[in-house]
Amino acid sequence: MKILIVDDHKMVLEGLQKYVTHCFPQAVIQTGSIRKSLFEQLLSHDFHVLLLDLSLNHEDSLTFIKEIIDTTPAIKIICVSSMEDPSIVHGLLKNAIHGFVGKSSSTDLISIAINTVLEGKQYIDPNIEKRGNLGTEKDQGFILTRREKEVLRETLKEKKIKEIAKTLYISEKTVENHRSTLFQKFKVKNVSGLVKKSIMLGYLAHKNE
Repeated sequence: MKILIVDDHKMVLEGLQKYVTHCFPQAVIQTGSIRKSLFEQLLSHDFHVLLLDLSLNHEDSLTFIKEIIDTTPAIKIICVSSMEDPSIVHGLLKNAIHGFVGKSSSTDLISIAINTVLEGKQYIDPNIEKRGNLGTEKDQGFILTRREKEVLRETLKEKKIKEIAKTLYISEKTVENHRSTLFQKFKVKNVSGLVKKSIMLGYLAHKNE
């Protein structure tokens, strides 16, 4: 088994490496601390599990989780983070992330999480799970129309306005109008913010529909 641990705090990284090595002595364990090293290693090795912090040197991992999934779809991703908002956690789990452990919890949960995801199941830190669920988009104060969902889906595929218009057989102006509405509903200012917020709310799970 090959495990990659990525965290930008040296003390945390060394602690996780030592703990995982103790729990899985036969595993090959490598580490990284920045986005560049993360993708270099993902492309060079067939890792089974990725332990990923959600913040790497002031860079939000939420902005490239989709890229990780696209690069290595078979890898089991466990987020280990101090960002323990239940809404974000449940959104990530809906987005094909396999597990989440909060940094305020016991390290023992790491080994449980790894064993759980390797069994093909999802794992959520029980301390976070008991705080509540994300709920539906209606609970977030808005509902997307069918066309808005289609535009969002194509946006998550990194398509430009012209490409979306061609795919959905609508005008570029109509795409722009729907994007503007999406910005308002998600309370963001640009496409980057829309992608990040939609991932947090679980919409990346619908990218292949």
